[in-house]
Formats: sequence, C-alpha cells, structure tokens
Amino acid sequence: MPVSTHEHHPAVVEEVNYCAVHPDRETSLRCNRCGRYMCVQCAVSTPVGYRCRQCVRGIEDKFFTSNPADYVIIFVVSTVLSAIAGYLIAAIVRWLLFVILLAAPAGGAIAEAAMRLTGRRRGRYSALIAAAGVLLGGLAPLLYILLVSGRFIPNLSLLLYAGIATAAVYGRFRMRI
Repeated sequence: MPVSTHEHHPAVVEEVNYCAVHPDRETSLRCNRCGRYMCVQCAVSTPVGYRCRQCVRGIEDKFFTSNPADYVIIFVVSTVLSAIAGYLIAAIVRWLLFVILLAAPAGGAIAEAAMRLTGRRRGRYSALIAAAGVLLGGLAPLLYILLVSGRFIPNLSLLLYAGIATAAVYGRFRMRI
C-alpha cells in the first residue's frame, strides 16, 4: 500500500467576529472593560488600553452632574448678559480695538456668572448652550434694529463682539475643572 505524503489535518476554523456598532466590519479587537467587539473606528485609546465608546461615555458621565434646569439657566443668563454687553458695545464703543479688548473679558464674565448660578455643576452640553446664548444675545441688537427699521444694518463691532465673546465663553466652560 502506497504511503501518502499528504497528511490530513482537520481544518482550523477561525471564528469571525464583527463590530458591535458596524456589523459589516470583521474585527478581533475587544473592549478591555466590557469585552464588546469593536472595529478600529470605534476603539478609543485610553491609558489602560482600548475601550468602546459606550464604556468611555459611561465613565465620562460620572463627571457630569448638571440637571436640565442648569441648561436653561445657562442659556438665559448667557443670552441676557450678552445682549446687555452687545447693546453697550453698539451704543458706546466706536473703535474696533476696544471691542477686541473688551469682548473676551465680557465672555469670561458671562461664563463665570452662568457657572456660579448653576453651582458650578458640569453638563456635557453646557459649553455649547452657553456659546449659543452668547451668540444670540450678542446679535440681539442687530435683530432689534432689523425688526424696528425693517432693514439689516451690519455693525462690525457687534459681529466682532459676538464672535470673540462666544469663543471666550465656550473656552471658559471647556477649560474648567
């Protein structure tokens, strides 16, 4: 009987796994916290290894202690104070250099007032809501002029104030610890 040089080995069947979020993507990467399969796009690099976005978001949620009323307070305070600052800038300041110098501290002061009124509680969307309020409030004098006169009269001072103050309040909310 002839001896076969080819031995039969049972075929090794590898299990194919797919990303929990993108079921069309094969992966072997797992979250080191929950074990969920994830693709490279879903993986978040942390100091302790790769984690899925859901686990990372769950850990982040522990730092956000605000409630829905805080968002309302932040928006109202930011809008009203920015409208007052925008009106004062439109009425008093004539040199763009002064607008540039005053807008950032005004944004910082608005952010500080909003944070104090909410007990410095953190919210995932606090910075965005404060920035939207400052932008709306800063442009409110332009909207008022439009409603009263029926014409849009661009005011470079107000536009400059609104942009700088919005960036300042957003940055102030994002940097706080």
